[in-house]
Formats: sequence, structure tokens, C-alpha cells
Amino acid sequence: MLSNAIRRDQLRVQVRPLSEDRTLIPISELSNDVQYWREAVLDIPPPLEVPLLVLDGVRVPFDYGKEEIDFAALGPLRSLGRIASTQTGFLLEQTPKFRFSGSLEAITDLCHAAAIEYAKHDQEKFRAWMKAKIEEFASKTGGLDTLRNEVKPLSLLDRELLMIPLIFLNHMWRQGSPVIDPASGPSAMPDPLHALLVSLSEDTGIIPRFNQIVMTMRAMKVEGKEEGSSLSYREITALERMYPYFWLNLNNESELNLYRAFFAVETFGIPLYGWGCLALECAQLDDVELAIKALKMVRAAMKNVYVFTKHMIPRVTAEEFRKVQVTGGWVNDEVTGVASGYQLPFMLMLDALFHVNFTHDGVIEARKNNLRFVPERWKAFFRMIYDYQPILRTWVHERRHAELREAYEACVNLFSLFRSMHRHLGGNVIKGATTTGRAFGSPQENYKQFMDEMGGLLRDTEAAGDTSMPAVPDSPAAAASRGVKIHTGSSLENG
Repeated sequence: MLSNAIRRDQLRVQVRPLSEDRTLIPISELSNDVQYWREAVLDIPPPLEVPLLVLDGVRVPFDYGKEEIDFAALGPLRSLGRIASTQTGFLLEQTPKFRFSGSLEAITDLCHAAAIEYAKHDQEKFRAWMKAKIEEFASKTGGLDTLRNEVKPLSLLDRELLMIPLIFLNHMWRQGSPVIDPASGPSAMPDPLHALLVSLSEDTGIIPRFNQIVMTMRAMKVEGKEEGSSLSYREITALERMYPYFWLNLNNESELNLYRAFFAVETFGIPLYGWGCLALECAQLDDVELAIKALKMVRAAMKNVYVFTKHMIPRVTAEEFRKVQVTGGWVNDEVTGVASGYQLPFMLMLDALFHVNFTHDGVIEARKNNLRFVPERWKAFFRMIYDYQPILRTWVHERRHAELREAYEACVNLFSLFRSMHRHLGGNVIKGATTTGRAFGSPQENYKQFMDEMGGLLRDTEAAGDTSMPAVPDSPAAAASRGVKIHTGSSLENG
């Protein structure tokens, strides 16, 4: 038994997480078959009830914290237990709490009020309104020093959460109106809010720009749950209860569908992480039987994500997508901001686990740009998954076991189908502009670039399913875009 691998007899599984049945069984008693749940979610056919592999260890309380983790020494499963949880994966373990004490409380209220004004589509009136509100806020609070004193007692997680309404406010101030061309160049909302955002960014190490982690992994609201209360897998996969906490176009159905499409990726994708890590450890231990089981669970989680994304994307209109997603990019700014699926742990895990090597220059550049917003320890974890030996595909190739090969190829085939579907449906929605922080001369040029890049990404994904040969290393440029080094963005102790 290798020192950093989890012992098989220690593994426990929650078989029916959608049914809220917390009964755990040894993994040896788990069937390879996955059953459909009894109910539809929204009006989408019932999902597969994918069992959850119970993670070992205590999750670190702050994703952007300065504590370094030796993932190579821990191995995949133990590492996962340090940065994710059994029930919620890389999402928070509690509903986000955006209610703060003292003057900070007014920031959340201002963000809600600003969304209503922003949706009126008049940039001059909106900025005049927001400027007046911030001046009123400053006169009541006493300025930046008072705000900093109120921030001091907050944990790093609470500081991260406080940044979110500030990031939304900063974005709305810069853009002015969601129906005009995306803003370009630098911008700063009036002080003291801009200064507070910069101060929090320095404390936490979080880039103060709109991105996919802010938008869908942090700014979520679960109907019927109090802020700060624990979440279960069942609760966060009940998409009909999932709403954005902060809106850019209040109560807009298309915006809601966009958020829920991204929620579906990270909520129904949660089982992927544990089973994917287990598959890697099985390769290291040459455990074919358990690897087949793990890969079947991986594919089941992928199927849920595929089905929900396929149903949700067509419900997002191009016009509303442009208002929310496209204008979130900061083009030609000193800190170019982007909001893209490249930032989601689900996609990072699949690319690392199946050793998808990127060959398209545009994809490599876009991914590198996007990953600046991903916590360094997340990037280090997924780099460990990519580098773990033996590489899953290489082991499957060398093992020459028919059922193992079939289970592996079924996963990559579905991953390829997902990207093909994303290319087709996403292309229909994205024709106005992209979210990769780049400027295009025309919508036609942008659409062509998007389709070309997604075509290259699809080919790279399909190539990862070829088990007739071992995996090969990524190109130096592509490898550099993955991220390896942990750096400390905070001068403060973990709260």
C-alpha cells in the first residue's frame, strides 16, 4: 500500500444523497449501477442519483488563504478533503452570508438597489445616482479608516464575501448600462468603496474583478435557507431553489437561467471530484475493479451536468447573455477581467484527470488569462491531478483491460459530446462578444474566433480518449497556463 493512497477498506459512500439519506456504506458494498432519482428538477428529466464518496479531513476555511498544502505528499483523495467537501465540493459549505455589522451592512443593500437602477439602461443617470448614494454612504460612515476598522474583526472568508457586492458595484459603475458596448480601459467607482475594494483585494489576494467564481460559486442564494446555514448536496442540486444573490437585471428569467446553468455544472458535478481522485489512486495501486466503478460514477456525474446544461443554455437569450456575461469582461484594463467556464473546478478537474492537452494558441491564451482568477491552491491541486503518476490514460493503455478501457473511453466520449454541445449552443448565444477579455472588430469576427477555438478544444478532448497510445506531456506554453506555484496574497492570518 502506497503511503499517500487511501486504503480501500476505509472508503465510505453516501448512496442516496438526493434523497437526503445520510446512511454510509463501505465502498465494497456499492453497486456499479446508478439509479435515476424519483423527481424532475425544474422541468428537466430526473437526474441520476450519483453516490458521494466521503472525503477524509477538514477543509481549509478560506480558498485564497496563504497556507500551503503539499498535495503531492497527501495524494489525490486526501488533498481533495483539504480544499473541498463531500456535500458541496468546491462550493461553500454554508449559504453565503452577505449581512455584515455596522456600516458594512449598507454595502449589500446598496448593491441590491444599484441593480434596479442599472437595469434601467441609462448610464448617465445610473452613475449620477450611484455617485450620490456613495457620497451619502461616506458621510454616514466616516470614510475608509472607519470601514477598515470594521473589516478587521472579519475572518478571511467574510472578507472574501464582502468583496462580492463591491465587485458587482464596481462592475455596474464601470459599465453604466448593460445594453451598450462593453466598456474598455480602467475604471474606479467613487471612494471610499473603491479604496475598500482595493484594500480587501490586498488582504485576501483576490483579483477585484467580475468572474465566474464570484458570479456563480459565491453569489448564490438557496430559497428557504438562512444565510450562513449548512448546505447539503440535495439542497444545492434543487435548482428551482437556486437564485443569484446579486442581480444585474433583477428577476430577469434569462439571467436566472444563465446562473442556473452554471449552478448545475458545479452542483451536479460534485461527485466527479471524489470519484476522479479515486480513479487516479486506483491506477497507482493497479486496482482495475475499483477503477471501473469510479469511472462509471464519474460518467454518471458528467451525464447529469450534460443533460442540465443542454436544457438550460437554450433558455438564455443572446441579448440577456450579453448584459450579464459579456459586459463582465474588463478589456484593456490594468487588470483585465474575464468571466468564463475555464475558471470552474468541474472543467479544471476533467481536463486534468483525462490529460487534455491544449494545442490551439487562442485556447491556451484564454485559459491562461482566466486562471488568474482561480485560487492558487486550486490550481496547484489540479496541476497535481494532471501530473499524478501513472497518468490515468497511460495506465488504461498499458493495462489492456477491455472493461476498464470502455469505462475510460465512455467518460472522454461524453466530455467530447459536452464540448461539442457547448460549441453549438454557446455559439448561438455568444455572437455578440466573448468573455475572455479580448476585443474583436466585429460580431462576425468574434463568432468565428469562438467557433475556431472551441473546435480546437474539442479536438484536443477527443484525442484524450485514444487509449491505443500512452499520454504525452503538454506543450510548454500550455503547461505554463495551468498554474503551479502557490503564492501568498494575504498579509493577514487565516480567520
